[in-house]
Amino acid sequence: MGELASKHISGTKTGSKEYIRTTELFFDKVFGDKKKFSHDFATKKGVFTASGIESTYEDGKTKIFKSLSEKTTYTKNAPLTKEVFLIGSFKGKKEKEKVRHTHVTKTIEFGGQPVGSKKESKGTIFEREFTHRLKECINGEVCKGKYHAAAGWLIGQLEKGGKKPIEDVKQLGGQNASRPFEVAGKQPFIAPRKHQDHGSVLTDMDVFHKDGTKTHLSAKLGPSLTFINPGSKTLFSDQDVKDHDISKDKGIALLKMCGLDEDAFCNVFNNFGKLAQKKKNLKHSGVKKVNTSILQNFVKTAMGSNYWMIHAKGNTQDEVNMYYMDPSDVDNKYSKITGDVEVFYGGRDGSGKRIDIAFANNHFSFNLNIRSKAGGTTYPTNIMLDYKTLSVKNKVTL
Repeated sequence: MGELASKHISGTKTGSKEYIRTTELFFDKVFGDKKKFSHDFATKKGVFTASGIESTYEDGKTKIFKSLSEKTTYTKNAPLTKEVFLIGSFKGKKEKEKVRHTHVTKTIEFGGQPVGSKKESKGTIFEREFTHRLKECINGEVCKGKYHAAAGWLIGQLEKGGKKPIEDVKQLGGQNASRPFEVAGKQPFIAPRKHQDHGSVLTDMDVFHKDGTKTHLSAKLGPSLTFINPGSKTLFSDQDVKDHDISKDKGIALLKMCGLDEDAFCNVFNNFGKLAQKKKNLKHSGVKKVNTSILQNFVKTAMGSNYWMIHAKGNTQDEVNMYYMDPSDVDNKYSKITGDVEVFYGGRDGSGKRIDIAFANNHFSFNLNIRSKAGGTTYPTNIMLDYKTLSVKNKVTL
């Protein structure tokens, strides 16, 4: 993708209507109504918010433009322009700087290609709309519509200090890889083994920076949130549960990690719908003694790290929660278990075809559940770690 040339800011000098248009657009983007024009420009060093223009003419004289009322003077003298500098600051920085017009990206507004112009594949509405908002912002267009405030704030965070200018954003849709339940020795985990490696696996949108790095965004929508939902058939089949024979290594490791009794576990499904079973479920439920170190290590891989959580609450205000899953926080805070581990056979009221394991810390409350997600079936199909955020570092809602 190229940058602006002198012809784009010299008005009638070339005799081209297109370059008269780009000359006026350059000025309007700085001083025009914010409802019609974005004051942001895509540049080599990142998104730049302009508040003024400095023009240098062929005779060596310089003039600084500060308001929309000077547009006539600007366009009249444009054919005599040698170079133009935008005056303003980069996203995430407070210092005033200047950017020469030849360092401004020739985006679609100026007749070029949009940043990240590859057509998106279908995905969730939220992922698609949020990706579009991000692309609008990095193209220097007016960020409008759903989630525009959240998208603008996030770009400021990702380009904070001007260290990692953004050049593209891509929606990955269903391309993110599976994260299966695995076990190594006595330690269950969600693959890959290191939680730091999960960002690139669970990402829904990738932000590409000009230094060759990526920022991974995990998108979630609505009030129900879960970190994982791997299938459970590799841990125990329907027949295993019917036979009270949880003998696969993965199944044994899961039950032990959660403090579950094999017979009580199997009876939840084998006797589902029977009143007597509900009473037994409630009797067996309660606080259980578990190896918290093993459970915490599992939670680390279920949560993952090295990505931004982008959670649209799905309310009428189109609010979005955003926070970074920092590896250090996942290690030392978010995965810790600070209270009891409580098991609910048959769910909270004892009558369901599920087992819930509840635990929490100061930052998240968790509900690890083993249940059927398939309609009309009784035996478990998935393992899910549902969660609610309580107090997450630097969490912002916009």
